[in-house]
Amino acid sequence: MENKNNNITCDACHCTYNDGNMNCTANGIKVGTHDACSCDDTRCATFQMKADAKNCR
Repeated sequence: MENKNNNITCDACHCTYNDGNMNCTANGIKVGTHDACSCDDTRCATFQMKADAKNCR
């Protein structure tokens, strides 16, 4: 399911689709929520936690 798309930047270092260079590798993304009124209300619904996730901060 990997499809490097350099047009989608991802800051979520714990996401399995983050290639480590801030690129999303998902074939597609879904952003929500349906009742969002600002950027702060949106979330990437495609996010999946990496199996070996470590603290990146």
